[in-house]
Amino acid sequence: MTFSLRRSPFLSFAVLAVLVSACAAPIRPRGIDTEGLVVGRLKSVNPLEVVVPRIENKTGKPDLPLSVMRDDFQKGLIALRYSPLSLDFVDRNVSLAEASYSPGALGEQATLKVVLTNWDNSRWSSHATLVVDADVYLLDAKDPDPAHALWGGHTTRTVDLSRQRQQFISDEAMLRRAAELTVDGILVALPSRDPEKAPTTR
Repeated sequence: MTFSLRRSPFLSFAVLAVLVSACAAPIRPRGIDTEGLVVGRLKSVNPLEVVVPRIENKTGKPDLPLSVMRDDFQKGLIALRYSPLSLDFVDRNVSLAEASYSPGALGEQATLKVVLTNWDNSRWSSHATLVVDADVYLLDAKDPDPAHALWGGHTTRTVDLSRQRQQFISDEAMLRRAAELTVDGILVALPSRDPEKAPTTR
């Protein structure tokens, strides 16, 4: 007996529809889970030297790993081809009495302003889960208004270390890792600097 193999028009249409759908599906951009962080005039200004001032803590909670996070933000900027000024240099030239750093005071093109607005550690002891809310802005030193930020906005980061908690020798070490992951999760939305283009000065 001879069998005739014929394509079903319905099957062909279904396959075609799947292929078209796959091609039309939008590519997930970097930092898709940080929708609040948006790019402004970053590409046109293309800042090189960046100041990372002390992180502002408006959570109402003391003893947060602010220095650890600040170090991680600086390292993250270097990985993205920016040139953050030395934290020691910044601290030596900015009075501790100042409420906040004034962008452009050290001749940089941009300032990374980080303000922690919420630190939810209610599930930290039981589930090793931390939720951090922050306002993060890369500010143009010539126009430091957050409304005109080169990049930034409000973001909420959730870190879950429940499956890795046995790997840490102390709660301090685990908290340091949570802080690192929080910073990494924020900076994943920051585009890398274009090394072929000089920063714009006005």
